[in-house]
Amino acid sequence: MSIPTHFKSGRSGHGAAYVSDHEGSAHAHFMRISSYALAPLGALSAWWLAGVVGKTLEGVRAEIGRPLPALILIAFAVVGMIHARQGMNEIIEDYVHDAALREKALRWNRIASIAIAAAWTLAIMLIAAPK
Repeated sequence: MSIPTHFKSGRSGHGAAYVSDHEGSAHAHFMRISSYALAPLGALSAWWLAGVVGKTLEGVRAEIGRPLPALILIAFAVVGMIHARQGMNEIIEDYVHDAALREKALRWNRIASIAIAAAWTLAIMLIAAPK
């Protein structure tokens, strides 16, 4: 017995709007996995950044210049920007209805997320580099 509805699903036809179209599962799975990765990366990044408060530049370089803190800070930036980009892509795809504007917004979202991750990575590498 089906429930009468006025909704129409793209794949399953009229009256079957409550049937999954199976289009969001890969995205949802990726967002869940990246969230699991961001939790410990964010906690460790905050811990290391809080630990360098009040230190001199040489102390910060010594702390972040070790491989593990530098890699964790870079991984946090890269995974965080990928996660943010995917989330913003969903918002753009859901709420920007003009096709040309949507493509432009998606393109600029990609450029911005790559630029932010690259700037963060470069900053960590410059701080960690020995002088």
